[in-house]
Amino acid sequence: MIRVIIAEDSVTVREMLVYLFASEADIEIVGVANDGEEAVDMVSKLKPDIILMDINMPRLNGYEAAQKIMQENPVPILLMSASWDMNEVEKIVKSMHLGVLGVHEKPYGSGHPRFKELYNKILLDLRLMSDVKVVRRWNHEDKYSKSDFKSLQKRESVEPCSFIVIGSSTGGPPVLHTILKALPHDYPLPILVAQHMSSEFIESFIEWLNGACVLNVKKAQEGEKISGGNVYIAPSKYHLALKKDKIKLIESKENELIVPSVSKLFGSAIKEHPAEVVAILLSGMGNDGAEEMKKLRDAGAITIGQNEETSVVFGMANEAIKKGGIEFILSPEGITELLLSMQITKKETV
Repeated sequence: MIRVIIAEDSVTVREMLVYLFASEADIEIVGVANDGEEAVDMVSKLKPDIILMDINMPRLNGYEAAQKIMQENPVPILLMSASWDMNEVEKIVKSMHLGVLGVHEKPYGSGHPRFKELYNKILLDLRLMSDVKVVRRWNHEDKYSKSDFKSLQKRESVEPCSFIVIGSSTGGPPVLHTILKALPHDYPLPILVAQHMSSEFIESFIEWLNGACVLNVKKAQEGEKISGGNVYIAPSKYHLALKKDKIKLIESKENELIVPSVSKLFGSAIKEHPAEVVAILLSGMGNDGAEEMKKLRDAGAITIGQNEETSVVFGMANEAIKKGGIEFILSPEGITELLLSMQITKKETV
């Protein structure tokens, strides 16, 4: 049985969610909070498996409540929002740095055509993430570990590289931001990203990243030629792939759970110039991309996994490590340092 606390200031939405979850045999609503402050108090007393919490609430909003919970009584948290305001995106990404596992669009009334879709997405994540082992997190940035330098020195020289592919999921957005923000506007390697994220949020996330970075961060377009200085992110409801140095978009099927697929992106890189690839797996649950990461390493690619200490969920990278697919295990700062070394190598070869 999954023990859930709902924190929502709207009486109508609260009652609707309680009613809906009552019909799920594996869900038990152990507490209902009217605001963030009540939610913080309930967590210590009720020990839920997961919290479903609105972002905009009185007294303590969802961000403030999530920060207190992750500092005092860490528990998996899913946030909800009725709309995606660009001013909120940075706060959402920061909340993910603290350990929030996801953000969902709040379900409309039962008569809305998207009601079932939105409800099912929340229900799926409640089931998937209720047993994620979150840890106490304080509001600080992770520092670059000296041990990263030892990993960077494994290779005496770095072979010329043509492009970078990144797979990212739960806990990945703030790391993606950290890495991309550190790269210069003339960075010579194109970067392709498959980020597991709510389809309602991805458009705003891409727009926010583009404003926060000097690189050109954009929604990938079918058939466009990849080039340096650009970051191509899979758009909503599409898988991202590479074909003959051009973007290929694959429309997802209605019943697919993992969109975009890291495996599809990495798999397409294997078919191109695998020895010229830098492949990176960031924080995330599951094993998406792990098998393809091993194949890329076997083909001569540089393969990198975010380390456990800085990951919200040490899943995808850990699965790739178990398969022998990861060469460098690094913090976000270590990954950035290695990517900057790729810049030097590329410039010397063009």
